[in-house]
Order: sequence, then structure tokens, then C-alpha cells
Amino acid sequence: MSETFDVAIVGAGISGLSFAHHAASAGLRSVVLEAAARAGGCIQTARTSNGFWFELGTHTLYNSYGSLLDILVATQLRDAVARRHKAPFRLFVDGRVRSVSSELALGELLATAWRIFTERKAGRTVGDYYGSLVGKRNWQRVFSPLLSAVPCQRADDFPAEMLFKRRPRRKDFPRTFTLVQGLSTLVDRLAQANAIELRCNASVQKIGRDPQGFALTANDGSTWQARSLALAVPPEIAAQILAQLAPAAAEALSRIRTATIDSTGVVVAKDRLSFPRILGLVPLDNAFSSAVSRDVVPDDRWRGIAFHFRMGLTRDERLDRIATVLGISRCDFAEVFEHRSFLPSPGLGHGEIVKAIARGIAGSRVFLTGNYFGGLAIEDCVLRSKSEVSRLVSESATK
Repeated sequence: MSETFDVAIVGAGISGLSFAHHAASAGLRSVVLEAAARAGGCIQTARTSNGFWFELGTHTLYNSYGSLLDILVATQLRDAVARRHKAPFRLFVDGRVRSVSSELALGELLATAWRIFTERKAGRTVGDYYGSLVGKRNWQRVFSPLLSAVPCQRADDFPAEMLFKRRPRRKDFPRTFTLVQGLSTLVDRLAQANAIELRCNASVQKIGRDPQGFALTANDGSTWQARSLALAVPPEIAAQILAQLAPAAAEALSRIRTATIDSTGVVVAKDRLSFPRILGLVPLDNAFSSAVSRDVVPDDRWRGIAFHFRMGLTRDERLDRIATVLGISRCDFAEVFEHRSFLPSPGLGHGEIVKAIARGIAGSRVFLTGNYFGGLAIEDCVLRSKSEVSRLVSESATK
């Protein structure tokens, strides 16, 4: 008979691993099951054989991410914090790299900017709210592509309250930073905790209830028992899992749209690439969603740039577009890395869906975490996990 854990967590992104971290802090043992070959989800540091690294997914941490900073301290990663150097954010227009300001209608911007003091986000979309601040032409031409680069998909219809949030800043951390060997350092450290057992390449095929709580079976026949179940997977996968366990929650989850993002990162020798030093690049013609470089953590020999595409292009098409943008040949790519991620596409009324999910899992010993509750940022994921573990502990105490 397989070992029984306090909680089985499906999904080993930052949501699942932070859930496991907080569960361990509460004295609970977790098994974390990840279908992919490596943990991390949207945190994916590409590492070359010669020690160079760059980010394929999430690329920046902020000193306003208070709950995440607590985890960095708890996992003894405070000394691994690396300050990011300044680099510009640029637009890609008609095959040229341009500044943001060069594409703005400044007169329109001056005529509408005063609205920042009177406009409110509640009940409005990103396009409606931010468009009123910058003007119609500026929104359509510049700011819609810029803000859509954040979630790597068209963000005009997102709830304005979910995209950016004001949070208190901790002065003992740099305003923006990374980790010395990349953000996957945090993933690795979380997975090494004594009270956490991580299993990758473990695609869960069946979940049912048993006398101990839940029985989980993977594609290779492996089984696990757990008293509680936590899902840290995209909403459509969570909906499939909960179709029998919590049908009302499954129905609510099925109403959340998602976008698939294909990220392709290339490493190029520094002396082979004359492309200007950048933090990020956003095209105005939809050639790609966005690109982010490691130029903010300079290396003497190499440069790494990750391009994010909406699903639909072949690998060769993506590589050809990257070579064209960078002005080099595909032969100049020293290494190529790829990653596919799934991001929510929330719309107005999303808060009501979240409430329906909460009602659907109440008292079921099922817990849900991810980037489709309070917001899309890493901090939102960690806050949701922390809240769900508190609910788990509270419900356990009343049994």
C-alpha cells in the first residue's frame, strides 16, 4: 500500500510549490506531482552547458512581492538576490527598434493624462480604463501592445483591477531583482525541502476518493494517497479533474479562458550580435508577443533573448522571425530553448467566477491555487497558496 501524505498537490509551478512550502511550515507533508519533466511552470530558467542562463518565462521579481520575499528569506536565498542593471524597453516598428516616446501622440497624451486623478478601475476593462488615460490613438498604437506584452496576449478585455496592483515595498530588497543563477533557483530550493516530495513526469490520470481522503494514479501506474487535494494547474485541467469530485466548481472553472504561449529563447555570442541592449521589446505588428533579454544581468561572452509567441507558428517560423528581428542568421544561434506555458484570460465578471469556485469546493478537502484568482503576478500566486493552506489548516482543526 502506498504512503499517505497530508496533501497531494497537482502542479509544480510557483503556485504548487509555494502551497507545499506553507503546508510544510504548518507541519504537513506534501507530495507534488508534475506532468512535465521539470518543475517551475511559468518560472523557467534556461541554462547552457557553459554556465550561462536566461529566463524563458517570468523574468523579474519586485520588492513589493512581500509574501514571495518571505519565502526567499525562509529558504535562505536572501544572499542569492542579484540586482538588475537598467536597460530600456523598446518597440519594434517596421523592422526597426524605436523608443516608446517616438510613437506617442504627445498632444493627445497631455490632453488626457489628468484623468489619472479621477478615473477608477472598478468594473472596467484594461482597454477602457487605460485608454481613457492615454487617448484612443495612443492606446491603439502603443499602449495596447505594451500592456498586452505583460500577459503575452491581448489584454484589452482583462479586468483593470487584475493587471497592476499597488503593494507595499520592502526597502531591504532592490526594487527589481533576479537571483544569481536565475529564478529557477527558487524552484529548486523549494523542491528540496524535507517535508516535500516532488515527482516530475507524473501525469495524473485518475483521482478518486478513498477512506484516507484521495487516491491518485499516474500514467505509469504509480499511486498516492492523501488526506487533502490541492490543484495548481490551469483552470481547464482543474475543471476536468473536478468534474466528478466537485461539479459546481468544475463548471465555474470551465468558464475561465486561457491562452497558450510558446516561448523560444536563443543564446548568441556577444560579438555576433549588434542588436541594441534592451530590457524588453514589443512589436506593433504582432510578429511576436514580446521579447525579454538578459541584458540587465550582463555577461562578458553571451546574450540571451526569449521571444514569446501566441500558439500557431511552427518552430522554424519562430526561429526565422527571431533571426530577422535580431538581424542575424539562424546559424548564429549557439543554443535554442523552448517552453510552452498556459496563462488565464480573465474578463469582466471574473470575480463572480472565483466566488462560484469557492462555493463549489467548500468543505470538500479540495484546495485550488494559481494565477487565475486575485491576479497574474507571482505574488498573487503565492498569496493564494498561503490563503488556501490557512483554510486547509483551519478545516483540519475542526474535523
